[in-house]
Amino acid sequence: MKKNLPIVAIIGRPNVGKSSLFNLLLGERKSIVDEEEGVTRDINIGIVNTERIAFYLYDTAGYLEKGDSFNSLIQAKVREAIANTELILFVVDGREVHPYDEDLAKFLQKQEKKVLVIANKLDNREMEDLHYEFFRLGFNDILPFSVLHKRGYSTLIEWIEDNLKYSSNKVKEENPQIRIAIVGKPNVGKSLLVNTILGYERSIVSDLPGTTRDSIDDIFEYNGKKICLIDTAGLRRKAKIENDIEYYSNVRTIQAIERSEVVILLLDSMEGISQQDKKIVDMIMEKGRGLVIAYNKWDLKRVKSDENYRLMEDYKKFTYKEIGAYNFVPVEFISAKDNYRISKLLDTALRVYEDFYYRVPTNILNEWVEQNIKESYNRKQVSNLRIYYAAQVYSAPPRFVFFVNKKDYVRKDYPRYMENRIREAFEFTGVPIKINFREKKENIK
Repeated sequence: MKKNLPIVAIIGRPNVGKSSLFNLLLGERKSIVDEEEGVTRDINIGIVNTERIAFYLYDTAGYLEKGDSFNSLIQAKVREAIANTELILFVVDGREVHPYDEDLAKFLQKQEKKVLVIANKLDNREMEDLHYEFFRLGFNDILPFSVLHKRGYSTLIEWIEDNLKYSSNKVKEENPQIRIAIVGKPNVGKSLLVNTILGYERSIVSDLPGTTRDSIDDIFEYNGKKICLIDTAGLRRKAKIENDIEYYSNVRTIQAIERSEVVILLLDSMEGISQQDKKIVDMIMEKGRGLVIAYNKWDLKRVKSDENYRLMEDYKKFTYKEIGAYNFVPVEFISAKDNYRISKLLDTALRVYEDFYYRVPTNILNEWVEQNIKESYNRKQVSNLRIYYAAQVYSAPPRFVFFVNKKDYVRKDYPRYMENRIREAFEFTGVPIKINFREKKENIK
């Protein structure tokens, strides 16, 4: 994160429109928005550019009802966000003052921060007078607002610009070189892995599944490379998606995979690879992303050095047997809790990233084809197929086109055969390869 940018935090009880306001200010749908309380559980962060300034915007979880198992963890994160912020946007439902608003107001007054009360959901001029009720909370600045209709938006931006302690030049969102998504079923340790890599608690960690609901980005440097790490909600089977929020969390996870370059699929060492995990592998490959499989919680499995190595090899063999055609995917063994082999995991992910973008020079590829791909044996022609030349037309993921005399001569198993031969020669670790055949007269489309 850019240390010179001020921070503005959005605070409020659940279901008053905090995430909707966050999305409005960012100009994109980054937080999940739903009518159920407690949809946002981690802190989402984005950069907002106005005409005069740029600042970090924090979307925090709401104060949940006492029965919520995550309440203490969430409130600790809210307090942490407030401690580091310059301004607080205290969002309320402007139609009525709720007892939780009064409790939260007392808490915020102790923080000695500049606060703007945003009386949201006042969707027309006739409702604006309702915001006067909120002066009893003890704050001087109350803004009647409607996220839905963008009422009060200009006034909000002007207030933020006027009240930040210092202005800063406009900046663009960071554009990291490497985008890595961490995915897997709920409760395999994704958020703990993110926290271990970053060296501080970014995502809420709990033993109960479903703690993370949004996909959350963090940027850090590793071995001189800038990496955007995406912690996603757990992917569930369709039959287990219980409500709209879980549905949108799944959608957001799939979107995170699509905008990543490398995906780390985290598995639980105590459970092994499941049918759902194999479906996730299929989806990642179909979307053309690099993949690393990592068995977490290896601290529960680890034994003495020699036996540990043999156990890892047994797991690899079993994994490759289960995922069939994807035996080019690297498999790592880690413990996020003990910071065990985390560097090895990152090194492997970077190797996959490099292969994801690697392009075989055309002259080297055709030299390899001429010397190694023959449709004859002992000078006898075993096939009518002739390969004239080849080219890698794309990277990320790699796509090869082979120009042949007639596509009808290409056997059904030949693309798979060519893929295996290409991997033997050029590796492409963890990366799906696409292969097409064109008759020489055809153009590439």
